[in-house]
Amino acid sequence: MTEIVVRPVRFTADVSAMQSFLELIGLRPWIVTDRGGWSDMACGGGRVALHDAASSTSGAPSGQTTLSFVADDLTQLAKQLIAADVAGVTVYDEAYGRVLTCLDPDGATIAVDEPPADLYGSQLRAEPGAPELLRVMPVRFADPAGPYAGFLQSLGLRPAGEINPYYVNFLADGGTRGQVGLHHVFSDKLPVVPGGGGAVVQLTFESGEPLEQIAARLSGAGFEPRIITEDFGSLLSVIDPDGQEVQVHSPAIAVEN
Repeated sequence: MTEIVVRPVRFTADVSAMQSFLELIGLRPWIVTDRGGWSDMACGGGRVALHDAASSTSGAPSGQTTLSFVADDLTQLAKQLIAADVAGVTVYDEAYGRVLTCLDPDGATIAVDEPPADLYGSQLRAEPGAPELLRVMPVRFADPAGPYAGFLQSLGLRPAGEINPYYVNFLADGGTRGQVGLHHVFSDKLPVVPGGGGAVVQLTFESGEPLEQIAARLSGAGFEPRIITEDFGSLLSVIDPDGQEVQVHSPAIAVEN
């Protein structure tokens, strides 16, 4: 089975501002373009890509985050998905490398990139220096006990615990390559920016670093984080430069919104 990395894409009006914000949470730039319209950031588990919304060919608005991945062998992954009856599996070449697209159970397009052989003017920072304590955990609002669970497993992710109707984390390589949360749909007003045709998620993280330390860095940079304690654990909530709520959760808890 091919190795897959969770790497949601945030479409933003200000790549530089979002990059600085994510550095406060604990991510580090890994691949950046000379033109400033793209940044691929890394942490101990998974990555986050930042894409200039104004130059997006998909029409994704600023503040929208879509679920996507990176895999080392798209040919093998395509076979894996077709065998699992995933719809719309296509592999094609882009200027920056090969891409696989498919449709999730909701009919949204999922993109999986292959690591580029040529950076085409981008800079690779071989030592991300990102804390091992931080994991990317985008949250997709869909029935955790429905077909989306099977779809994530066809990609190679595995549930962290028993699948239930409220919330489940699906881990890539035990979480060392990120994780995806499935959260039941509780309202018509979800904390995501709709549109753009992709599988829209909330940008969320899990961190073993004390939330108070992350909050202190954010406060020092002018943000207004809140630490919230619920019966399932603690989380940090903060509004990012695109005006969207970002959450950072303590480890091994269920996300509730």
